[in-house]
Amino acid sequence: MDFRKERHVVDLLFVIALLFLFAFSAIMLIALGADVYQKNVDTTQINYDRRTASAYLIQKVRQADAEGSVRTDTLNGTPALVLTKHVGDRDYATWLYLFDGSLREQLLRADMTPDPAAGQEILPLHAMEAEMTDAHLLSVHLELASGESEDFCLGIRSEAEKEDAS
Repeated sequence: MDFRKERHVVDLLFVIALLFLFAFSAIMLIALGADVYQKNVDTTQINYDRRTASAYLIQKVRQADAEGSVRTDTLNGTPALVLTKHVGDRDYATWLYLFDGSLREQLLRADMTPDPAAGQEILPLHAMEAEMTDAHLLSVHLELASGESEDFCLGIRSEAEKEDAS
């Protein structure tokens, strides 16, 4: 009978060890899955930021696409993109620039000087450089807050703003 008691204790220890092995495996599987999921979320966020930044700038330039309405400038030593539009009897300028770690936009009369802190924050951005490489080609370099960079060139399509003949 002593032999049977020892056998039962060994059986019990085996079952407990098997249970701990199963629990350990389940915890490791969950930890691995969480790590893969976090990497996927981070990659998706970087891609979203990259696409959003470039798509926003491209859309803004396309909206202002007329001869002489897209130019580059500096605002407190920082490169800026200036988009002008004639509305009614006045000219307005949309300034897109980098300030305090974010891309900002400010709309004001063309004869006014923008205040960098007053612009609307669009999205986090580490660096932005924009230059007209020729009369109809805008080259833009963006560095996202994550450290990723995005470069693109944008063709200015319009040759002249067309007047309505009414």
